Amino acid sequence: MNKNKIVLVFTTLGLWAGAASAAEMDAKQVTIAAKALGFLTVKAPAGAKVVVTAGAAPVAAVQAALPAAAVAAGDAAPGAYAVFVSSAAEGKKALAKGTVTVGNEVACVDAGACVIAVETTPKVTIYVSKAAAAAAGVEFDPNFKMMVTEK
Repeated sequence: MNKNKIVLVFTTLGLWAGAASAAEMDAKQVTIAAKALGFLTVKAPAGAKVVVTAGAAPVAAVQAALPAAAVAAGDAAPGAYAVFVSSAAEGKKALAKGTVTVGNEVACVDAGACVIAVETTPKVTIYVSKAAAAAAGVEFDPNFKMMVTEK
């Protein structure tokens, strides 16, 4: 009987730990992040490659928000203009390849692994990592910096 209780506790803890992981970006977050990319001083060329890693965001939402880009699911690859990532670890790998990283959680910006992260609850807040932007070799329009929270 005690064995069953222990299994139940571990199962419950496992479910709780899974719920604590970052959720995929929703369409609103993707749209706001895509607009934020438009404030980079170096604009994406038409057909720029944008990668969406598993669990980061719905690929269809990214395609809708960035219609001029070549959006694909997969891992960060050299030559990508931007990569939507689901963790700081993925962000660091993509950032090392010189791409702009868009995270699905603010912790990625805090870790310096994502250039951009967006929160929509309780209000819309765009977070930008100065260190990650420098590592990606990008800068934002000075007017945009007044609208974001830099970390």
